[in-house]
Amino acid sequence: MRKTALAAGGFALVIALAGCGGGVDNASGNGSGGELSSPFGSAQELVRAASAQTEQSKSSKFTFEMDMAGQKLSGSGEGMYAGADTAMSMTMDAAGQAIEMRIVGKTLYMKMPEGTGMTAEGKPWVKIDPEGDDPMSKAMAGQFDNMTEQNDPSKILEQIEKAGTITNSEQVELDGQQTTHYSIELDMKKLAEQMPDSANAKAVEQMQGKIDTMPMELWLNSDQLPVQIVMDMSKIAEAAGQPNAGGQMTMKYSDWGTPVNIEAPPADQVGEMTMPK
Repeated sequence: MRKTALAAGGFALVIALAGCGGGVDNASGNGSGGELSSPFGSAQELVRAASAQTEQSKSSKFTFEMDMAGQKLSGSGEGMYAGADTAMSMTMDAAGQAIEMRIVGKTLYMKMPEGTGMTAEGKPWVKIDPEGDDPMSKAMAGQFDNMTEQNDPSKILEQIEKAGTITNSEQVELDGQQTTHYSIELDMKKLAEQMPDSANAKAVEQMQGKIDTMPMELWLNSDQLPVQIVMDMSKIAEAAGQPNAGGQMTMKYSDWGTPVNIEAPPADQVGEMTMPK
């Protein structure tokens, strides 16, 4: 049971990150300490300003917390956001055990605790490659298609630009810095239109008619950089007939522009992935 919980925890995070675009990341950004500008009145204005800043900064450190179906996950890491060249490294706590994950290119590497039986060769790292030939990669390829780009914070902003409506804004202090807090509703139909022929699009389409919008919250610092994103997935779980499986993911970003060095694990430490028995 413990092995299964660890595996489920790891995959829950991966799927949530792929599905939400997100944020694998959370942080308290490094603002300049300057004065906040007036809140933006439209999602398009907000995204234009924030996208320009994230594209310039390109990297950050982050923390995240997720509570989904009673499974609580938390962790931290760092990332470089560059579209298809996005790279991330993170460590998370699942069921009291540490799991390390790296995303390099379009490949996901996971280092599981000893005794989980996740690699046939007994090596510490497993690999999920959307273009790989092993059964596990093939089975999960749809979930990880374009995963690296979806973990780029600019992709979250793109979703807001094309499918979001600002419902409220206020200037508040968050983690010791002044921020502008935006409440946003994401249009489910418009989200689906952004993800043609993907597993995520099919999932969103299935929700149409059951829920029209999904709420999210975004905090920007005085440099218009994201410092916190909160995604509420409870409405999606309810619409899917699993009212107790919903949850919330909170992502915080800090140290924008900090250099990062993320590499794939040594090849001789990576084995083929298997599910625990």
